[in-house]
Amino acid sequence: MQAYLEEKIGNPDLFTGRKRELQKYLRWIESIADRNSRSMAILSRRKTGKTALMQRMYNILFHENGDVIPFYYEIREEKRWAIHFCKDFFLQFIFQYIAFKSRKAEYLRQPPPKDLSAVIDIVQKEGLDYLKDFIDQAAYLAKEENTSEMWDYVRDLPRGLASLRNEFFVQMIDEFQFLNSKIYRDEAMQNHIDDFAAGYFHTAEYKNAPLLVSGSWVGWLMDDLIMMLPARFTLTELESIPEEEAVEMAFKYAQVRGVPITEETAYMIADIGEGNPFYISAFFDSQSPDKDLTTKEGLIRVLEFETLNEGGIIKSGWMEYVKTAWTKINGRDARRIVLYLCHHRDRQVTRKELRKTLALDMDDQELETKLDSLVKSDIIEQGASNFRYQGVQDNIFDKVFRGVYAEEIETFDTGDISEDYRRMFEASEKKYRKLLGQTNQMKGAFAEYLIIRQLRFHAHRDNPRFLGMTENPPPDFRFVEYQSVWTYRYSPIEKRDFEIDVFARAPKGEYSIIGEVKNRSNRKFNKTEAAAFLEKTAALVDREEIEKSVGFIFSVKGFTKDAMAFMKAHGVAWSSDGRWLDA
Repeated sequence: MQAYLEEKIGNPDLFTGRKRELQKYLRWIESIADRNSRSMAILSRRKTGKTALMQRMYNILFHENGDVIPFYYEIREEKRWAIHFCKDFFLQFIFQYIAFKSRKAEYLRQPPPKDLSAVIDIVQKEGLDYLKDFIDQAAYLAKEENTSEMWDYVRDLPRGLASLRNEFFVQMIDEFQFLNSKIYRDEAMQNHIDDFAAGYFHTAEYKNAPLLVSGSWVGWLMDDLIMMLPARFTLTELESIPEEEAVEMAFKYAQVRGVPITEETAYMIADIGEGNPFYISAFFDSQSPDKDLTTKEGLIRVLEFETLNEGGIIKSGWMEYVKTAWTKINGRDARRIVLYLCHHRDRQVTRKELRKTLALDMDDQELETKLDSLVKSDIIEQGASNFRYQGVQDNIFDKVFRGVYAEEIETFDTGDISEDYRRMFEASEKKYRKLLGQTNQMKGAFAEYLIIRQLRFHAHRDNPRFLGMTENPPPDFRFVEYQSVWTYRYSPIEKRDFEIDVFARAPKGEYSIIGEVKNRSNRKFNKTEAAAFLEKTAALVDREEIEKSVGFIFSVKGFTKDAMAFMKAHGVAWSSDGRWLDA
């Protein structure tokens, strides 16, 4: 998938999984053209993949060039004068619209001119003259510096343009909660606007340009949506990624970061990381001294560093939430409450229990206010009622919190956390051993990782050896330094959904490799599977406009005779040589 809009994830191939969420939200987007989609909100803490998901959906929609035009806007965590904010919002929308209609992605990458009138030349050049009146009106309102009118106009523009042109939009607005905390009525930024998001009260109801908003401060965003935009959004949570996707993510990060792992440690990282992209990536990006991700002991040391050391990525991420809470409710009692809920996170705790057990010197109203602030700061969770609360359902947050605050509250030894981690990894190790006896899925994923690694780093440096391990390559074939080597997934917006285990994209004039990997021990690769693989390769070649390619199938167990005859007849290369899986 081409990255038309630059994705924050960096290397686009690092985007892993989220198949369930992509299908869900893309089906919702498809229904916009039938006016059946209601505005939605995605709730999840920072660094769990919301932005990556929205930006990937944008690129899918731009690539497909279908009935729904995407608009993506991130509200930055910085103070902004409302007029400057509105101009930026307007220009981002207009330039994304121009890029989509003209099919010129360069408009997504170049900064729009600050002078709104300069945009008119661009829309006229692209044959979009009907945008001129919108630009003139925005320029006039910006000059008048009428905050309310300017925001009303630019906020409603996607819906208005959709009605005028009989078009459809999806408005993806990232970090929506900052609308009510970072926008100011005056240029000196002294007069804060605390209800800017309320302008969407009516706009969000229209079905021709519904919103998909996200927020990293879950309690804060939910409060804004419930208080200012009641019943306007369907609330959805971004869940942890499934185990198989988490393992795949570990393999991908190992490739990109050049950090060695094993099949077993990949599973442990995915398991201990609980399918959280933030935790999984932190293992690979950690600055832990002598980082070693190939052993259980090495993983424990990295996680200890990440949660207890000031340089830990995980610790820094969680402390943003904690410090925000303390600005609102500073006090030793708040820390004792959080610590108590961490100790008992397996159950919901009532306000009555907290006040009695912790001997809190405050009435129920004061305690409720304090707890509400902790919920909005995302360091505790609301229970089944407003009377019940629970610790964050996470195996790592409580270690970060205890490492920082437990010593001032109770007797504390960091060795306790190390022992907790050791128990967690031992349990994960047992799960891994059990998994090996039940399924070959892990072995298949690891084999893909190893073959991808061979193609990225080794095959082009030793053509004779790797050609000797491969049957039936084209006569003029050679391994080269590939532009990218990854697992390929067909866009879930399409009716046909398939996956290619290995796709090595070659420079112009060379053979790209489209590969299938079978690391099963129970049966050989057969003709039916070879024919299905050939269909997938043809679809990939057509979609990605590949000039030259060769299919390649690796099967540890080998191949049936009719499969080999079929592959030979159709120019597919194959191998069962175990040296392809050398680490």
